[in-house]
Formats: sequence, structure tokens, C-alpha cells
Amino acid sequence: MAPPKTPAVIWKTLGIKKPEKALEGLTPYAEYLLLERGYSARGVRRYLQDLALWHRFLEEEGFPPGPEAVRALLLAKRWAPRRVQGFLAALRGYYRYLREVQGEEVLDPTEGIGRPKAGRRLPLHPNPEELKRFLQAFGEEKEAALLEALARFLYGTGLRISEALSLKGRNVILEGGHPVAVRVVGKGNKERLVPLSRTAQGVLLDLGLPQGNVPIFTFREGRRRGRVPSARWVEAKFREAALRAGLDPRRFTPHKLRHAYATLLVEQGVELDAVKDLLGHESIATTQIYLHASRERLKEAASRLPDL
Repeated sequence: MAPPKTPAVIWKTLGIKKPEKALEGLTPYAEYLLLERGYSARGVRRYLQDLALWHRFLEEEGFPPGPEAVRALLLAKRWAPRRVQGFLAALRGYYRYLREVQGEEVLDPTEGIGRPKAGRRLPLHPNPEELKRFLQAFGEEKEAALLEALARFLYGTGLRISEALSLKGRNVILEGGHPVAVRVVGKGNKERLVPLSRTAQGVLLDLGLPQGNVPIFTFREGRRRGRVPSARWVEAKFREAALRAGLDPRRFTPHKLRHAYATLLVEQGVELDAVKDLLGHESIATTQIYLHASRERLKEAASRLPDL
């Protein structure tokens, strides 16, 4: 376990400049999710926002925490099923933490609350032609080379944005001086080996391969030269580029490029279990498959991704 961080460092990590009162008491939980569970900053922010809303509701309405309060809040909000699912998951996780980690005698307020069924949403991933338009839109950016490299690398590996930004020279595996894979630490601090598609290999060769602990993706110009950009900065720049290209920005987030990677592999006939291994999804079934998957099968899967 990593050493404790000060509240200020936690909130800075989460991209929250000044936490509201309802969030301040959640600092230990935020630290637990970040350091021990390995959650992304984006995921932690989403959990904390739901918990802050929950605590504000209890205070304003005078409810004790329990199923009655949950039902009252859901009745007042009238959220869509998927939103309800996310809120209930945030509560369950928090009260499990209080009970199992903090040793508090608390009950799960979602106990007995029905989980609504959410319809399956069609993926909003971009296709290769749209991706080319998207990449061309980076030409107006000062850090065009960095942004284009990140977009192509995310498409070419299926990595989470946080995983890509944390890569250093020592994470790249070479064969004959050529990059063939990267070692990635994903959710829950689980390490996996991700073979590189031709697109991803091209990105690393174009950037030049750093050594040791030198980050791969850094600012190239100005005062920030050599520093690693934040995930939120990348997301904002991706949105701006999509809008300039006349594209729906919701379909060009770093996470949608991850979806594009997976979908295109499936369309190329790659087995679903291999795709899950490459993405590093968290589930018992996926973990078992990953443990028994051969490196050669995953390399073959990554090699089928169309070039960008």
C-alpha cells in the first residue's frame, strides 16, 4: 500500500480545486479508491459526486441513511435506469468500505432496492474514415503531434487514457530494437502485457523510444515541455478537435477510441476472449482467460487491427 497522501494532493489528483463541504469528509474513501483499488480519477470523481449528493439529500430532508431515504431520493430525481444503477453502485461500494475497511457497524442502504434494467446502448465508436477526419483536425493545435500520437496510440492499443499517460520507456518491450508490446498497470494495480498493433508501433517509433522512467507522452513545447498532460486536458482537446471536424464529440473521447479498437478487432474475426484480454477487463472469467491466454494468440489479435 502506498503511503497516505494529504487531502490537498488527493483533490489535486482528482482535478477538484476546492471540494464542497459534502466531499471533504470523503477524503479517506477517495484515497482508498485511488491507491488501494486502483480506480481512475474519472471513476472516483463520479463515485464521490453521487455520495456528496446522497449526503446533501440526507441533511436537507432529515432522513437517516437507509432504504427509505434511497427510495425518496430516487423518486425525487426520476433518473433513467442506467443513472439509477450507477448511483446504487456508488452507495453499495461506500457502505461496504465503511463496514469492511473502517470496521463501522453500518447497513447497506440499498438493501432491498430493486435494480432497474437498463436497455443495451449501441456503441458510439467512430469508424476509420471518421477517425482520419478527427486526426486532421489536430493540425490547428499547438501540441498537434502529441495529440495525434495519443489518439493513434489509444486506437492502436485499446488502453485507458490513464494507462497510456503513465507509460514510461521501461514499459516498452523490444524485440530486435523494435517495440512489440507494453507492460500496463490497469485497474486494481493489475499488470498485463499488451501487444502493439502496427499503428501503435508506428506511434512509438515516430516519437522516439525514451529510456527508463522517462514518460512516453509529454508536452513538446513551451514551459510544460517534458511534462505529462492530464487526462482531462486530453479529453478537452479531443472534444475541440471533434467539433472542428464537424463530428459528435461524444464519439471521440479517449474511451470511445478504446471501444473502436475492440469493435474493429471483433469485426476482423478476433475471438472475444482475446479482445477482453487485450482490454484488461475486470471479471473472474476474464482474469481466468487472461491467465491461460498465450502471448502468441494476443499478438496475432493485435496484428489484425486496421492501420490508421
